[in-house]
Amino acid sequence: MFRSDLATVLAAPARVTAAPLALAALVSVLRIGLTLAQPWPLAVAVETVTSGTAPGPIAGVDPRLVVAGCGLVLIVVSLGAGLLDMAGERLAEGSAERCGALLRQRMFDHSLTRSLRWHDGQPTGELVSRLTTDVGRVLDALVALCAGALADVLLLVGSLSLLLLVDPGLAAIGLTVVPLLAVLSVRQRRRVRSAHQRARTESGRLTAAATDLLRNVRAVQAFGRTANASAAFRRRSETVADIEVAAVGVQSRWLPLSDAVLAVGTGLVLVVGGWQVLSGGLAVGALLVATSYLRQLYSPVRSLTRLSGVLAKASASAARIAEVLDCDLAVLDTAGATTVPPIRRVELRDVSFAYEPGQPVLRHFDLHLSPGELVCLIGPSGAGKSTVLNLLLRLYDPDTGAVLIDGRDVRTVLQGALRERIAFVPQDPWLLDATIATNIAFGSRTATRAEVLEAGRIAHVDEFIDRLPLGWDTPLGEDGVRLSGGQRRRIALARAAVSGASLLLLDEPTAALDPASADAVLAAVVASRRGRTALIVTHDERVARIADRVVDIRDPRTDLAPSGDEHPTLTLERR
Repeated sequence: MFRSDLATVLAAPARVTAAPLALAALVSVLRIGLTLAQPWPLAVAVETVTSGTAPGPIAGVDPRLVVAGCGLVLIVVSLGAGLLDMAGERLAEGSAERCGALLRQRMFDHSLTRSLRWHDGQPTGELVSRLTTDVGRVLDALVALCAGALADVLLLVGSLSLLLLVDPGLAAIGLTVVPLLAVLSVRQRRRVRSAHQRARTESGRLTAAATDLLRNVRAVQAFGRTANASAAFRRRSETVADIEVAAVGVQSRWLPLSDAVLAVGTGLVLVVGGWQVLSGGLAVGALLVATSYLRQLYSPVRSLTRLSGVLAKASASAARIAEVLDCDLAVLDTAGATTVPPIRRVELRDVSFAYEPGQPVLRHFDLHLSPGELVCLIGPSGAGKSTVLNLLLRLYDPDTGAVLIDGRDVRTVLQGALRERIAFVPQDPWLLDATIATNIAFGSRTATRAEVLEAGRIAHVDEFIDRLPLGWDTPLGEDGVRLSGGQRRRIALARAAVSGASLLLLDEPTAALDPASADAVLAAVVASRRGRTALIVTHDERVARIADRVVDIRDPRTDLAPSGDEHPTLTLERR
């Protein structure tokens, strides 16, 4: 009935919530039993009223009591069916939500461990769309299957069985339209799934575009491009609306068609059954029961055919979820990988690396850092300086050559253990939408409040903390929007200071800062380093003042002490 992608993505979380899902199914069975019993009190009451006497085993009972009793039974049965329906829906919906939470967590965890090669080609908004909207569509299908489809199948089987017992001939007439309905349903499901696959793809692109524009709203406003951004969003939004409307049109055309086919079957049964009543071959109550069961028979058939639309949407979304879960692009720990002691020596030996095939960023690159040494890596943009940091963090593996720590290839070290030994300060410090203290504490799993504040003092965060309304507990806003660039970098350095890592990596720590802010950051770098081995990537020649050695990433290797250099005692080593 639905594609294997849907079954695959739901299998693991559904196993965890199997008990409440099974209970929901049991409640559905009980509800259908009461639903199937509903026509009989009405049939008995009609027979009693039309004949003037109670039928069958209750023939001697006062007809008025029989009619009253039938009304009471009908109320009790209907009320019981309604309560069971409510209980079943709550169980199914609750289980589906827990299932969705597990599925979202699995997708999120899987995404976090995928290689940056995959993330580089995956728009964030698109991934968010899959985590939210697509998971929601899959949950709709799960609820429909547990609370709706099972009940519909039971009602279909039960109604058909009882209809055959009441009058096999009328049952056969009523079922003549079912094969035609089944053929039309299969064709319609394929069309709906194709239409919603296009809609979900375009919706993901819209989310990605909106995320990108809103994340860069300052640049949009600063360049006066709000009208352009609005127009770009409007074009995508209108495209999504057009595709969604087309998908709704494909689905809605099915509704009157299925109703018309079922109405033909009902009309045939009514005509043939009415003729039998007129000829005395069938009791009025029997015809009433037969038409009631036929209506109950058609109701699940109609619901199941409409369910195909829900499953078609869910199948399109499940395919998008499966693309994430099936991605195997990841930097993996090798068999036998172990932890590592504090890092002292670092070496890149004959390393070559390319983000895209045939476009190498590093070619046969060599670099070594001695214990406790602070090395400054310089070079033009695009030469691969930040790539060196990424390789040391093992966010990527080199295409050839090796990255060594204390003589050991990093591929033989557990990634988590390696990164615990490294403190990384990126060019654009990533800050949580949380307090300053919380952001600093992010650098350590075990830091106490006192250690967090001490790290802040080491990184000179305390120089501006008194100007903030709540001091260390001041919320920073998304990505630290309430702070200047220099202040954000000092918090990132405090995060590195509190980590206790033995290797410090910094990417352009003074980029886009005024001289005073840059000097403050450099002072924080020196204080945060505390004798640790460190590598700084920079364009800023001022950073060379605090370095033990400067390495130029460009070839050929040359020792250089330029005349007139601001720091004539500095040795520049070209590589």
